[in-house]
Amino acid sequence: MRALLYSLALFVLCPFAFGQGTAPPSPEQLDVAQHDEAAGTPPEFCPAGRIDQVKTLVKAQVQKAVMGKPYPSVDNWRPLTAGEKFHTFLVSTYRPQTFASALVDATANTIFPDSKEYETGFRGFGQRYGIDLATSETDVFFERFLIPTVMKQDPRYFRNPDLPFFKRAMYAMSRVVITRSDSGVDTFNASRVLGGAASQAIADLYVPGNRQGMYPIADRIAFDMLRDAGFNLLHEFWPDVRRKLLHR
Repeated sequence: MRALLYSLALFVLCPFAFGQGTAPPSPEQLDVAQHDEAAGTPPEFCPAGRIDQVKTLVKAQVQKAVMGKPYPSVDNWRPLTAGEKFHTFLVSTYRPQTFASALVDATANTIFPDSKEYETGFRGFGQRYGIDLATSETDVFFERFLIPTVMKQDPRYFRNPDLPFFKRAMYAMSRVVITRSDSGVDTFNASRVLGGAASQAIADLYVPGNRQGMYPIADRIAFDMLRDAGFNLLHEFWPDVRRKLLHR
């Protein structure tokens, strides 16, 4: 299990570092890494500098979230190109919501465990968090880039501050099943639903103890939609709360 978690950590962190302009390891570096591994020294494909780079990116996104800036209003909507959707995916990989989603999933899976493959206590929670973070990153790829590009949908959330409070809250929660197409009309949020189903189906193939089939996929989709409805409410109202509390 530890080897699996280490592999997942490398899988999650290394592509982010490469995606931000860091060149992948050269053939010479790969030969050195293989030699070091044979000699008992772990390879350094993700050195401290690259991990620090990822931490900096995450801190920047946290600062934007605190300042209430990441989510534009519906008045600022325009369709995205495929390249812009890919950029949205890259940014989403280190957004606070991605890590928070994994935290919510790991907490729920700890309280209502459906597998005996994990250890108990904080060690088991860490194992669950590592698995759920990998699943969340897979979610991001399907929901923010691949399916929105194929289905011509907008993967972003847009605030609607001009609505009355109740309608505004309903609007925020409804965005888990409704999104905008690239033509500007509301449509079924296939990116969210199909993306969650695809990532869960993939997780069922490699996560120890996971059941396979439609039931766990449907269960995951329902839980994720409920969780994301809560995040949408936070995205919708946090800038207003921040402005009243901090006067900014």
